[in-house]
Amino acid sequence: MKKQLLVLAALLIAASTASAQQKARTFSVTPKVGVTVSNITGQLPVYVAYAVMPDVSGTESTIFVPDSDPGKWGLISYENQKRKAGFTAGVEAQYQFTSLFGLSVGVFYTQQGAKYGTKGKSGTPNGEQFDFKDDLKVNLNSIATPVLANVYVWKGLALKAGLQPEFAVSRSTSGDYAISYKGKPATTSSGAFIKTFALSVPVGISYEYKNLVADLRYNFGVTNLRQDGDKWNRSYGPAAHNRSLTFTVGYKWGL
Repeated sequence: MKKQLLVLAALLIAASTASAQQKARTFSVTPKVGVTVSNITGQLPVYVAYAVMPDVSGTESTIFVPDSDPGKWGLISYENQKRKAGFTAGVEAQYQFTSLFGLSVGVFYTQQGAKYGTKGKSGTPNGEQFDFKDDLKVNLNSIATPVLANVYVWKGLALKAGLQPEFAVSRSTSGDYAISYKGKPATTSSGAFIKTFALSVPVGISYEYKNLVADLRYNFGVTNLRQDGDKWNRSYGPAAHNRSLTFTVGYKWGL
């Protein structure tokens, strides 16, 4: 059995060496566009803060707030993350050291984040009336710079892995909801405490046919997304990490 495995391994190595058709010592550039499906592991709550101001009366020098109407403020948070679809586009440059091995560096705009299962939720816990008509979304849009080792195992088929620093360009929440208190509309804001920098480990596979390239990658976030993560870890629970699946297509130009 061991001899058969060794023979099979030798045949696979020989086949991959013979079939890899990448030209050594060449440089190429590949613009790419595609889609992402992302989520956040651990605990990264999204919050909605609300405030209802009291009725006030009085002269210019005195403002009186009646005890019967002190106003109201509060915070609603949710933690049940779900997958969220997004968009990515960018360019990669690759140097082919040998017919089997190349190193690439890319710059991509990528939409990540998560959805939270708030659609259809409503209630009146303490006199507040809140209604969520849609899932709240955390929108984490970043500039990602993947650095990947590419190993060509058969013709245009390559396995890849590396590191991907990510720099947030916008962090926002979205969703259709309404909050009121005793019939008065509330002033609201929503958000999530997210760091501006994250590091991921991308692993994937790509296939090249002539100049067309299809690429599928899974990105494992290795840094905590939450701001003040060390403090929150002790009191709030598991760290929050990015997870995203990315599919792109591109056109490869040799230079």
